[in-house]
Amino acid sequence: MKKILVFLCFWLAFTQLQGQQTLSLRECVGLLTSNNLTYRDSRLQVESAVAQLGQVQSQRLPQMGLGAGQNLNFGRSIDRFTNNYIDEVFTTNFVGINAQVPLFQGLQLQHQMQQSRLLRDAALSNQEAILNQQTIRLLQNYVLVLATNALYEAAQEQVASSKKQVERVEKQVAAGTVGNNILFEIKAQLANDAFDEVTARNNYLQARLTVFQLINLPPNDATVFAALANEPIATTFSADAIYDEAVGRFPEIKSAELRQKSFDSQIKSIKAANLPSLNASANFGAFYASSNPEPSYLKQLDGTRNGGIALNLFVPILGRWQTRPRVAIAKAQQQLTANQLDLTKQQLRQNIDQNNLLLLSTADRYRAAQSQTESLEANFGVAESRLNAGTASVFEYTLAKANLARAQANLIRARYEYTLQQRIMDFYQKGSWDF
Repeated sequence: MKKILVFLCFWLAFTQLQGQQTLSLRECVGLLTSNNLTYRDSRLQVESAVAQLGQVQSQRLPQMGLGAGQNLNFGRSIDRFTNNYIDEVFTTNFVGINAQVPLFQGLQLQHQMQQSRLLRDAALSNQEAILNQQTIRLLQNYVLVLATNALYEAAQEQVASSKKQVERVEKQVAAGTVGNNILFEIKAQLANDAFDEVTARNNYLQARLTVFQLINLPPNDATVFAALANEPIATTFSADAIYDEAVGRFPEIKSAELRQKSFDSQIKSIKAANLPSLNASANFGAFYASSNPEPSYLKQLDGTRNGGIALNLFVPILGRWQTRPRVAIAKAQQQLTANQLDLTKQQLRQNIDQNNLLLLSTADRYRAAQSQTESLEANFGVAESRLNAGTASVFEYTLAKANLARAQANLIRARYEYTLQQRIMDFYQKGSWDF
């Protein structure tokens, strides 16, 4: 029986460890890339742009087709073999092949292909920009998970510390060395710590849920998010220098520039409709008619085979009345994309300035929180020693404990906020993520 119990305990521990999964930030980004629906939408837009380019390129290729038909004729008609009038019911059958190829379309296809290439490249850059935006959201919430988890663990430690104090004071009350009022005050502190623990746990669970939603996975209580490798270090950035480099390489800027440039090709393609166009075509066919019963079917087809080659020239005369409004619309849309490009640059500059300012402020908060925590830790140690020695009141102890708990929470928040801002500014500086 003992062996069976040992085996069952080992098996339960093993299955629990197997069910536990640790996800790093890099792994979460990989899951986001494959599962996030917003990023998937940008990939589908790229596929659509590639298909659009293929459609335009296919318009340069020759077109060829086979044709066949069966007709029933009645009433007066002309015999195709004698050119005499006949009045009878007969059938005709024809087969043929035709082909045509555009030789010159006023460079419309060339400009349309150039526009499609630019839109394809713009979609690719937009896909990268969407991934960066979703990665920033994931990073923010991933760091929030770590911060709220640390706050939750700190709250649990506060509850455990208060429980120990309650047990110690209960013994003192039983021994008659202190009154019940001291015990009630310590229990009130325990109740406050327990409330803070519940709040910290709810914040932690909410942050975890947001991360699971970003990577589009169902929440899993067994999943543990790995800690970040680097601790915050003193770092400074130049917002002006970062923006000057970022404006030339960030994908959202490239995407907006390519979309604006694509309208140049669209305008040229519209104007090319006013130029002459030249097409080549060819056809070959034969027919059979039952009104001429003498030759066989194959002999009639052989005797009626014919074909031709043609060059077709089209010169537009009044086409400008239709192309002018289209050109005006395209130019207005180009101005909109130019304004969108300026807005994108402005947003990038504002993001860099704002995050750089947040980095400086969080660095100051982190240093201040470190100093505050060190001072209050020493103060709490003195208050706890005095309380145990009976030379300090419970009010002094609970006040010192509350102040220390608040300082420790501030330090945790400041440390993770500082780490987050360093990673974001490092991304703006390098233009890529380093996980």
